[in-house]
Amino acid sequence: MLATGAALALLPLTGVQAQSEFNPWLQCEADELAPEIVPLTPNAPPPDQLPIQAEANQVESTSTLSVLEGDVKLSQGDQHLRANQVTLDRPTNHLRVEGGFTYGDPERALRGQRAEVDLDADTGQFGDVDYYLPRRNAQGHAKTVHVDQPQQYTRLKDATYSTCPRGREVWELRARQFNLNTATGRGSAHNIVLAFKDVPVFYFPYLSFPITDERQSGFLFPRQGYDSKTGLDLALPYYWNIAPNHDMTFTPRFLSTRGLLLGAEYRYLYPKHQGKIDAEYMPNDRRLDDDRSSFNIVDHATPLPNLYTNLRFEYVSDDDYIRDLNNNLDFLTANYLERYLDVQYQSDWWRVLARVQGYQILTPEIFTLTGDPYERLPQILFDGAWPTGAGGFNYRLHSEIVRFDQSHADVVNGTRLDLWPSVGWALEKPWGYLKPQGGFRYTTYQLNDTDPGANDAPSRAVPILSLDSGLIFDRPLQIDWLGVASGTQTLEPRLYYLYVPYRDQDDIPLFDSGVMDRDFDWLFRQNRFVGTDRLGDANQLTAALTTRLIDGPSGRERLRASIGQIQYFADRRVTLTPDQLPDTEANSGMIAQGTLNLSGNWSVQSGLQLKPDNSDLLRTALNLRYYASPRRFVNLSYLRDRNPLDLGISDQIHSVDMSFVWPLTSRLRMMARWNRALNIDRNLEILAGLEYEDCCWALRAVTRQYRDSPLEVDTQSGFYLELELKGLSRLGGGLEGVLQTSILGYQPIRY
Repeated sequence: MLATGAALALLPLTGVQAQSEFNPWLQCEADELAPEIVPLTPNAPPPDQLPIQAEANQVESTSTLSVLEGDVKLSQGDQHLRANQVTLDRPTNHLRVEGGFTYGDPERALRGQRAEVDLDADTGQFGDVDYYLPRRNAQGHAKTVHVDQPQQYTRLKDATYSTCPRGREVWELRARQFNLNTATGRGSAHNIVLAFKDVPVFYFPYLSFPITDERQSGFLFPRQGYDSKTGLDLALPYYWNIAPNHDMTFTPRFLSTRGLLLGAEYRYLYPKHQGKIDAEYMPNDRRLDDDRSSFNIVDHATPLPNLYTNLRFEYVSDDDYIRDLNNNLDFLTANYLERYLDVQYQSDWWRVLARVQGYQILTPEIFTLTGDPYERLPQILFDGAWPTGAGGFNYRLHSEIVRFDQSHADVVNGTRLDLWPSVGWALEKPWGYLKPQGGFRYTTYQLNDTDPGANDAPSRAVPILSLDSGLIFDRPLQIDWLGVASGTQTLEPRLYYLYVPYRDQDDIPLFDSGVMDRDFDWLFRQNRFVGTDRLGDANQLTAALTTRLIDGPSGRERLRASIGQIQYFADRRVTLTPDQLPDTEANSGMIAQGTLNLSGNWSVQSGLQLKPDNSDLLRTALNLRYYASPRRFVNLSYLRDRNPLDLGISDQIHSVDMSFVWPLTSRLRMMARWNRALNIDRNLEILAGLEYEDCCWALRAVTRQYRDSPLEVDTQSGFYLELELKGLSRLGGGLEGVLQTSILGYQPIRY
């Protein structure tokens, strides 16, 4: 019986790869060999350390031969073998299985017609083998399988592989020979044919691939696509596993209308240091008649406890690089590139940050009014927030020193020092709160390149006083409203007073300041400007009211609605630029926002802002969403944002955006998006596509017409086709990123 146990150990591990505990194939039809899979026994000893159990209708044994016949069952731990006849030749220690056999363990199930095993040499030959791998839902057949256990080597001839149901293989990988070397963790295959719908679509004379979960060097499957800017887009990545903690991917990419682009990505990972470097180079873009290139590095490190560094450097050779080449590198935006190095130390109550920062501007038009952003060379920040001490007081300090530089332009440069200490006190009860705060902000400059006679060392010293207060009323819900039969409704009035005296700031340049966008939170800000170069004067009171509806059983917030307005007691004399007139309106205009969760699937978000005299809309927004599952959802949004300065020009933004993903059948779903700028009567994007998803394969086809900017007159077009062979690879590229960017909530289905 020990000989039989050794034979069980020789059964091949063909194609097994480590997987996560989650089974992505639960919706697939179970293979006919699935009943042979043996449940895993936790913490069980290795099978060869366990006794062999045997059953048979008839057993004959002599000194030279042992024969088990009729419903033979052999088991050793979680390895089970069933056969019609098992014969052991004792002098040669040769085991033969005839009349068919099945084998199962937690990782695989096998079915074959015959097997011959040399127990002394630990080698075996198996014929007409069907196999099933449950973790990959993979199945296939091999005419012969040869196993050499000492060499950890398995050879399969005339073999197939597919994750489709047996006998109904939509796609199938066929090979004249597979060689699997578990010692090196690699496999190779000769004369490989990928068949789709029984039609050969790809041929590979030779392929090397990993057979374990360890990363292995080798070619990845190609990516294809089409776009009007690039034409046919074909990429063939090669993965180089340099070491367990760093690797590199080389990606030659052919663009039919432009030429050859060479790309490389290097990644590294250490316990306290990680990052990646991306680079691309195109020797000659036929459309541009010039070389093009890009570079991107992201690096994060923790060299010492509580000390962090963060580096980002982005570069492209020209302004249109990202848009023209549909760049896949990890750039934050196509309008400008950012370069910075941060060194930060974080304590329990304070932090200090040292930074150098610069930019590469790709779309100068968006900085026409504000000017190009300044480089910070360097910037040092200190922020502290200490816990409440004696008397219930809390203390804060914000401080900054920064050098602004824009040496390439004829503008003012200089250094700014900003100090802002403050002290606060808080009374907080279940029924309400009272939070007074007082601070003093001092800002001084040393400027270069100023106009003749201009102040090159302006400063500003301003006290800032505020009082925030609120009450919280609640009551049990009396009626069934919005599907909530029992719960709580709150009513939360809030008053916020802010006082900042006027200081003349016209001689202070604008390094990083601008007008703050107005929303409901803006009603409670201590400065109506962003940045430090402008500190708005204020003598104002904000009155606001919020109501919430809370579902009792779940604690879920079904409704939140807020409305508020600032009442001004004095004109706002501080303006962004000297040529602007002071703001003399008596109030800010009403601002309201609300969120409504009608059910588990429906949600509505809305907001509106009125002009200061509350006579007309300044901004209105509506977002309606139905989300039942990743396969069924609808998004609808509407935005109208008028010019807040009321300069008599046309609306800044007036747009509608609709998108959806909706199933047509259990396997077919469609997706679409329509995004239109109504104020300029121009479509920004029209997208439509179909996705067919089966257990073992998926096909996605999408057509897209778009503009990178509302200012573009001509549209671009793209067509994307992606074939996914589940458990193998995806043929095509770029589509998933397009859909996730265009359609809020899109997720590729993975079985």
